[in-house]
Amino acid sequence: MLPMWFRGPPYQREDVFHSFFDPSFSWNGFLLFDTHTTLTRMLCFGLAIGVLSIEIGCRRSSDSASDNAIKDSVASKNNAPSSDAVKVADSRSLDDRLVERVRPQVEEFCSTCHVMPKPSGAPQSEWPQVVDQMYMTYQESGRTDVIVPDRTETVKFFQLQAPKSKGLPFAEQEFWLSGTDWMQRPVDLQTSRPPGISHLQWISSGLGDSPALVACDVNTGAVFATWSGDSESTTKRLATLFQPVHVEPCDIDADGLLDLIVGDVGEFNAADSDLGQVVVLRQSQPNATGEVGTMEKIVLADGLGRVAEVQPGDFDSDGDLDFVVAVFGWRKTGGLFLLRRDGDIDISLGSKAFTMETIDERAGPVNVPTMDLNGDGHLDFVALISQEHEAIEAFFNDGTGQFRNVVLYSAPDPSYGSTGIELVDLDGDDDMDVLFSNGDSFDRGAKRHHMVQWLENPFEDQRQWEESPASKPDQASRAEFVHHPLAIMPGVLRAQAGDFDGDGDLDVVAGALLASPTIKRWRGSGSPSLLLLRQTKPGQFEGEILETDFQYHLTLEVADMDADGIDEFAIGNFFRDEESDAPHIQWWKER
Repeated sequence: MLPMWFRGPPYQREDVFHSFFDPSFSWNGFLLFDTHTTLTRMLCFGLAIGVLSIEIGCRRSSDSASDNAIKDSVASKNNAPSSDAVKVADSRSLDDRLVERVRPQVEEFCSTCHVMPKPSGAPQSEWPQVVDQMYMTYQESGRTDVIVPDRTETVKFFQLQAPKSKGLPFAEQEFWLSGTDWMQRPVDLQTSRPPGISHLQWISSGLGDSPALVACDVNTGAVFATWSGDSESTTKRLATLFQPVHVEPCDIDADGLLDLIVGDVGEFNAADSDLGQVVVLRQSQPNATGEVGTMEKIVLADGLGRVAEVQPGDFDSDGDLDFVVAVFGWRKTGGLFLLRRDGDIDISLGSKAFTMETIDERAGPVNVPTMDLNGDGHLDFVALISQEHEAIEAFFNDGTGQFRNVVLYSAPDPSYGSTGIELVDLDGDDDMDVLFSNGDSFDRGAKRHHMVQWLENPFEDQRQWEESPASKPDQASRAEFVHHPLAIMPGVLRAQAGDFDGDGDLDVVAGALLASPTIKRWRGSGSPSLLLLRQTKPGQFEGEILETDFQYHLTLEVADMDADGIDEFAIGNFFRDEESDAPHIQWWKER
């Protein structure tokens, strides 16, 4: 799946990397991989109407602040001994007083839409730009219901509490390089452009006479299938779309042949475009045993914002396939939608055979994996919603395609940069947990809080999770999972679980994506681009670095690809703004 739907407009990103993920990313990162820039919306659509330029605003406010500082200084000289120590104390007291005076205004303003952003979310130098973008966004929103704090005081409020720098890359890494021997096999898809692998999907049957790995490549618009042989892989281009970012197997017309449902983002860069599509590749009867039939392209929905993911299922219990669609969008577009199938209309008519219904209007959905969460026989889904929302929510289906959402986790900061989730029983206690990554580095670069984490299901009765009521009328109730940080990993876009050492429990592999200038600047730092977390006891993990200095990974896939009872993983390579002779895909297997 595509993590990291990149959030920021070009002039806000740390370079001219052409990015999609909130997060955020966002990437991240799904990559999936933008958007309302997370930080640029973290004060709830920005700040003041009639925004002044940075120079004028700062100059006037600074003059006023300077006058007050002079008066305080004169008063200090008249009433206290003159010494360097006293001057420092007075200066710190002024800063502290400003922070405490402004705090209620800023917190009240921000909390009307999301959690209060942490000043540590950006270094001091970035806050003027962040705040000015907030003013602009608020002005464009047309809202007048919020009291807007003074712009200069707001900047100072964050700067006085922010770090001077990001402190990245880390001077010392948390884990050591792996001492395990891994077999690697490259897969080159023979395209005319550098690899742009946005999604990998293992399909055990239905494409030819053996399992296949299906890949989406946004640089060429191609959907490929590759089959691994004893010494080399064979590939076939199944279809060429615009910018495919997610693929899932399905049987759209119940004819017994495997079809593919594809989410096409349409516009990879952060924008409120309407080029997103949901496309089915319907397979015709193969000419011979072991071959793949021709894939007919049928557009089921178009004119959408940037589509991040599509998941099939019979959500209204009528016997045919519907689809949940995650439209990441950007500022004015995005949301969760149900494509409800009308079984009386032939699928060849495309969008006429479906009705589009809105489930949730928030921009920033990244992933929507499905399962029956409460055992009632109805297919539910869990949504990762990035942007300023940064939440993981369960959507319970009543069996008719109507959903009720419950919050499982809310990130502590609106610039968290969520990039991907996987539903998996990570600790082996027979319930569904969530493996979660936040590492959108295309919203003002990598951050120290990027990590791989595990959300543990705490409920004994899976038929009825214990819910706490919402704190506000317009919010969902909560059934909170227990948060466990597993590893800090700047730029982590995707994490997936698998048993790579054959010991019977699940381990975790994670890949990272950073902008090319950052990768080159960090070279030699030992920052991990591939990380393995081995589960040594239920819920306890030890990390080892598989690869450094090659953070070009937007997606990965885990499966027992050689049918030997032990999982392997395939990692996709993603180059958007530079040439590369690296393979499209790399297989990794522990010897």
